[in-house]
Amino acid sequence: MGTFTAQILVGHDHRNDGGIIPSHAVYLSENSRPAWILDTVDLFNEGILKKTVRWIPTLENMLEDAMLLIGVHVIQDKAVIKAAKEFCKADNLDNIELYEAFSKDDLEALYELVRTTPIEYSIALTVFNESHINSQYKVLDHYECRANIFTATHINYREGWHG
Repeated sequence: MGTFTAQILVGHDHRNDGGIIPSHAVYLSENSRPAWILDTVDLFNEGILKKTVRWIPTLENMLEDAMLLIGVHVIQDKAVIKAAKEFCKADNLDNIELYEAFSKDDLEALYELVRTTPIEYSIALTVFNESHINSQYKVLDHYECRANIFTATHINYREGWHG
């Protein structure tokens, strides 16, 4: 099991109080093999059907892969889903390895499609220093969404290996 090095909350802004009302959370698990894990968030116990999706991202475009995951499974844009299904070599879009499921050119076309899709959601990205996406978060400037990015400003590690 890898450690989690980033988290994306996806939801709507609160009109009066600021912040985000999350409907989904996407977690980046890294170490031997990275994975984006998407979960539905039901913080207020409204009985929302929980669905977990796992995508093995490309190393060079991990954050773009997360935005594609959000485009397919959260925004559920019809054009994005149609193109993803046409390009995808896997049986479904729920649990896939992106290197095997799509060609590099197809992924680039899908990234561009999601970039031009109006996103009525806000994104709150929290990134640990050790995450591979630490150098990738500026790609969010190319998306039609509000994105807040949180990185470490203070670290207080206690050495656990030596007592």
